[in-house]
Amino acid sequence: MLRRRKEAISEAIKVTKNLDAFPKLEDDYQETSSARGTITVIVLSVIIVLVTLNIREFFSDKVKYSYEVDFDYESKLKLNVDLTVAMSCNDIGADVMDKSSRDIISSEGINMEDTWFELSPRQQKQFDYISQLYETIRSDFHALHSSLWNSYSKIPSSLGPREVNPSRSPDACRVHGTYELSKIAGNFHIIIGKSVSFMGNHAHMVNLFGNTKANFSHRIDNFSFGENSNLVHNALNYDLKITKSEKTSYQYFVSVVSTEVNSIKTYQYSVTEKHRDIDHSKNSHGTPGILFKYDISPLKVKVEKDNMSLLELAILLIGIIGGIFATSKMFNSLYQSIKDFLVSF
Repeated sequence: MLRRRKEAISEAIKVTKNLDAFPKLEDDYQETSSARGTITVIVLSVIIVLVTLNIREFFSDKVKYSYEVDFDYESKLKLNVDLTVAMSCNDIGADVMDKSSRDIISSEGINMEDTWFELSPRQQKQFDYISQLYETIRSDFHALHSSLWNSYSKIPSSLGPREVNPSRSPDACRVHGTYELSKIAGNFHIIIGKSVSFMGNHAHMVNLFGNTKANFSHRIDNFSFGENSNLVHNALNYDLKITKSEKTSYQYFVSVVSTEVNSIKTYQYSVTEKHRDIDHSKNSHGTPGILFKYDISPLKVKVEKDNMSLLELAILLIGIIGGIFATSKMFNSLYQSIKDFLVSF
């Protein structure tokens, strides 16, 4: 019984060999050469390099961007602020106004508390570290953007509490909290005086008998829209502006774009900033203060992962290997033809 089974297997192998349609050469008819051996080494090296690079890319994160109209224009938009101004809270007012009316938007979620503009040693070290990270992101964004969307990077979101309070009185005001906005253009401003609304008009009341010295040096710990997310790196976060003039006006022009990252809804923005000293004698008119003018883009950006499947990788590698072998065979034939042509002379 065992002998018959071996004979059946041998017969099957012979039939399979007879089906082989590829031409074969006996060893005695094969000719080897150093040139073709060199080509073989080069071909194998190229295959190894390309296969390695594609496998490495397969395991790396890639993203793709798509754009569409944002039809969700009726929902509310959160404006999150946390900034410190080098003035007393009694001397300044912080408000938001949009283009739909002259009345201020409710600041119910905003807190203003006296603090110190100078950071503690530990906070200053943390601020320097985070601001350097943000500066790197701003300067190298085009090289880092793919890793930013996928890294879920844990950049610290705050400086932490002050470990020790200075012995002097507070000299600054921390403005922090959240505004509920409509999705229309508007502005958030901090200027001298408390805000009042009267007959549809908005103004800031200044103590004419006081001796208020303006200093709009400020530090921005957070300026963001929507829910806070580690996926978005806000352009103004951990920015510091210092001035010695009492008449400096800081202006930030912000363009807000709705963004969906892997089905997580958030917002990102771009900003253009400028500052100048108010001098009416030089036709530089205005009011000293800090002004953020924001506009809402009608477009939405969708950021999604774009990794290939295992089947796509296999097809890609097969194509690379087959293509290189076919190309090398073509070059080898061309080389052999040229060689035979030269030998014939």
